[in-house]
Amino acid sequence: MSDKHRLISLDILRGFIIILMALDHTRHYWAITPFMPTDIENTTPAWFFTRWVTHFCAPLFVFLTGISAYLYGEKVQSKLQLRNYLLSRGLWLVFLELTVISFSWQFAFDIVFLQVIWVIGLSMIILAGLIYLPLSWISVLAITVIACHNLIDDDHFFAVLGPQFSWLWHLLHVPTAANLTTEWQLFIVYPLMPWFAVMALGYCIAPIFKRDSTFRCKTFLSIGLISIALFVLLKITNFYGDPKPFVEYTSNIKTFMSLLNNTKYPPSLLYLLMTIGPGLILLALLERLTQVAPTRPWLAWLQVFGGVPLFYYLIHIPVINLSAQIYAILQYGRTVQFLDSADNWPALYQPNLWLAYSMWIVLTILLYLPCKHYMVTKRTSQHLLLKYL
Repeated sequence: MSDKHRLISLDILRGFIIILMALDHTRHYWAITPFMPTDIENTTPAWFFTRWVTHFCAPLFVFLTGISAYLYGEKVQSKLQLRNYLLSRGLWLVFLELTVISFSWQFAFDIVFLQVIWVIGLSMIILAGLIYLPLSWISVLAITVIACHNLIDDDHFFAVLGPQFSWLWHLLHVPTAANLTTEWQLFIVYPLMPWFAVMALGYCIAPIFKRDSTFRCKTFLSIGLISIALFVLLKITNFYGDPKPFVEYTSNIKTFMSLLNNTKYPPSLLYLLMTIGPGLILLALLERLTQVAPTRPWLAWLQVFGGVPLFYYLIHIPVINLSAQIYAILQYGRTVQFLDSADNWPALYQPNLWLAYSMWIVLTILLYLPCKHYMVTKRTSQHLLLKYL
């Protein structure tokens, strides 16, 4: 299989997960709830699974970034070029997160969100140094961090660092909200661990793309199935891997929800096994599908979104945010903010999941044409800025 064809399956999977990501963000603005959708005691299956299905987005996107980094290195055949690319793009992503993207979430300059683009940028910067190590060493480091980082969930490790290093602990491992000044707020949503290890693991798995399709698909399927089996075993025994214990309810659906309810901030071992495992299986299926039916319209549609992921990310948040605020003003006379407490919401406001799904479909369709136009422009233009979007 040619390099070009191999990349199609990656673009399709990337397109699929960023559209799922848009579902979560649409729900975030169009159907704000007074409860966490994954709070089993207060949620419903519809709200829970709408949130749960989007859990696949961040791990797979970070993982695929590691794969793409390796394939880029194979293309240029230069560690120096790969290092410079990872450093420059990583710094660019951090800058975008701190400025354009943070502003997009609330249309305000006094709140800074450190989320997935931030952690992808930092992970690329770290990977720029790791690429000089043997792949076996990087693999051991990545697997060790992913498997063992839950050992430091205990507050004891935070106490050892002391209050003077609390900022470092939050950047590395524990999400937090902090007031930088009386006017500036910082939300660390994605700490660095273990995200950089997820990207490094993708980098280490990428050499499989040098092998033939049959071997590649069998390997992805095997790793995926082993990951799922290990996830189920660790979860139902409550042995290790996630702060949230598995609970058997009188309701089967709640018991199943408890099985799937794992910690994303930071992503636990079980969370990563639960998401990356099925993601590898899906990648294997997409590889097969692109061989037997490469011209199916919906595959080309997903490939467009997956071909310009950063451009899509930059435009979809303000579009979803602005459209939701316009709707709220027309419907309730004022905006509804997800950071506000429920006491401050308009009296007539009620979260509507059907509305969120409807707007997700509408907005996804509307964003297709600008993404397709940008993809064509990016491939035909030599402008330097387009390289980083």
